Amino acid sequence: MAGGHRFLEHMTDAVVEAYGADLEEAFVHAARGLVDTMVDIGTVGAVKEMKIDAQGHDLESLLFDWLDKVMLLLVADGFAMSQFSVQIANKDGYTLKGIGKGEKLDLKRHTYKVEIKAVTYHEMIIRHEKDKVTVRYLLDL
Repeated sequence: MAGGHRFLEHMTDAVVEAYGADLEEAFVHAARGLVDTMVDIGTVGAVKEMKIDAQGHDLESLLFDWLDKVMLLLVADGFAMSQFSVQIANKDGYTLKGIGKGEKLDLKRHTYKVEIKAVTYHEMIIRHEKDKVTVRYLLDL
């Protein structure tokens, strides 16, 4: 099963559900879903590599920190990413070593959708099933 993401119905904000065969693939697609909320991810090239490290005391706080750092690169630094890889470890808390590949945001080439204000813990879930991990989170728009 290949991983991916989808947008769920919400009145005022964006709810993203991402999934993968394991936790790392689900986190990769969670980051892709965040970027795809703000810009059409299909228009973003993988030109430059950016290291992104995150940590958390549990998986939810790790997901929050990961998404928050991806969002800050996009919103504050204007760097949009379309490809991600992550390695997650659990030793006295969770750590994530990630790499994002993307390019400087160019509104002439990258189809802009909506502004993201913040990543939230509201409605956040991480569900482990037999052959699938699903994560869900809400973005404040």
